[in-house]
Amino acid sequence: MKSIEIFIYEQAIGLDVMGPLEVFSAANYIRNLQGKPPAYEVVLSAQESGLVTLSSGVAVQATRTLGDDYSFGNKLSDKGSHKSTEKGTEKGNERYSDYFILTGGFVAPQLAEDTDLVARLTQRAKASKYQVSICTGTFLLAATGLLDGKNCTTHWHYADQLAARYPELNVNGDAIYIQDDTTYSSAGVTAGIDLALALLEQDYGAELAMEVARSLVLYRHRPGCQSQFSTPLSLRQKAGKSFYKLHDWLQSNIQLPVSVEQMADFCRMSPRNFARRFTEITQITPAKYLEQLRLSQARELLESTPLTIESIALDTGFGREERLRRTFLKTLGVTPSLYRQHFASENSP
Repeated sequence: MKSIEIFIYEQAIGLDVMGPLEVFSAANYIRNLQGKPPAYEVVLSAQESGLVTLSSGVAVQATRTLGDDYSFGNKLSDKGSHKSTEKGTEKGNERYSDYFILTGGFVAPQLAEDTDLVARLTQRAKASKYQVSICTGTFLLAATGLLDGKNCTTHWHYADQLAARYPELNVNGDAIYIQDDTTYSSAGVTAGIDLALALLEQDYGAELAMEVARSLVLYRHRPGCQSQFSTPLSLRQKAGKSFYKLHDWLQSNIQLPVSVEQMADFCRMSPRNFARRFTEITQITPAKYLEQLRLSQARELLESTPLTIESIALDTGFGREERLRRTFLKTLGVTPSLYRQHFASENSP
């Protein structure tokens, strides 16, 4: 049985708390029907134990005070990692839990500046096998220093703020969730459910994860690489008034080889001035911008058409299947074929 501590606070987002909690609870229920022991033991902790009011106004009971010595009913699987006593877990190299989960909320970025709280969170996180953040809970995890040099994500609205505050992080504001070594982070709200299902699958296999998803009437388990929002729309917003006509022209000619010089000529600017100005406004280079547009179109074709991957590479301007494959692996961490398996509609092969 795996142990989980979920840290909550006043005005934490209710679904960030209850979504994962219901996944773990459903797993326990299904295993009970199968005559198996529970999958998880879960406790809620807060700065002080007692009732905590979430963003929706609903109050939940935190049964533990953050940082207090207490033990779970089960023993962690790591031999020698800790020794249980009647008063809790002996100090040393012990692990308090398998997973320490930091939930999100509108106030999380401000809480991450509370040095006393961060010190308590850091101690607890380091004493856990895995550290998990949901939505803006990534700010709290980042403040502990355990995300330094790692890949992570958060709600898309806060991604730039997270990256600016913690430049040591590699922030991907487009992913649903990301694992990097012992840390996990997810995007906003419902993405916490996707991450919880991924943890469940990692711990107990795909069959139980699928049963839980079915019991909760979830359409599908989304892989972490799935985008949080429409890439073409978000890119057009980045382009702004200065370059929205260029954006539309690039989308209309996505299958053609287009150079930076041609983009500059379309905008009636010198290549050097165009590249500088475009990068200033969009925060990415013209070549990277075009690559993201091509990738988005390729994803849509993989999801909704029976076209071969080679044809899609040609139709989206990648030219060769291998180039498309390299871009998928670099950006999404999966091959085009695997992406299609996850997201193909009934019109796909």
